[in-house]
Amino acid sequence: MPATVVRRVLAPVELVDTSKPDLSYAIGLCAQLRAELILLAVIDTPSTVALVGRHRALAGGRGDFDKLLLEEVQTILQRLVDTAAGLGVKALGHVTFDEEVEEQILKEALVQKVDLIVIRSAGRAGIMKALLGSTAGEILKAAPCPVLVARA
Repeated sequence: MPATVVRRVLAPVELVDTSKPDLSYAIGLCAQLRAELILLAVIDTPSTVALVGRHRALAGGRGDFDKLLLEEVQTILQRLVDTAAGLGVKALGHVTFDEEVEEQILKEALVQKVDLIVIRSAGRAGIMKALLGSTAGEILKAAPCPVLVARA
């Protein structure tokens, strides 16, 4: 049986827990595999709250809120694309507004025909996992391709 070749990797971008998403593992893996990296940022309610908390100007009522939020996320994605490019990795970034983060990640994996999903997990346990759920766990259950879960 021929070995599976990884040519396209999907990496969801975490917007809630950090102002500077760490995708060094996904970028490094793509550099080693010479694979293309697809970055996906899903703006949901927790992401919106986190972004507004970091950028008071968005909460100030200036202009169109969704437009400002989208611009902020696109800036984050562009920094990540530039970082990847600096390491010789071709990367593309996509943004979507949706409350169903896992569903959007799975849809993107199908649409982009990726060979691997690299997702970070905080490794929450007990009550935190019960209350917050596990995006990585949901992706593992339903992904159309292999999933690599990297510790956050």
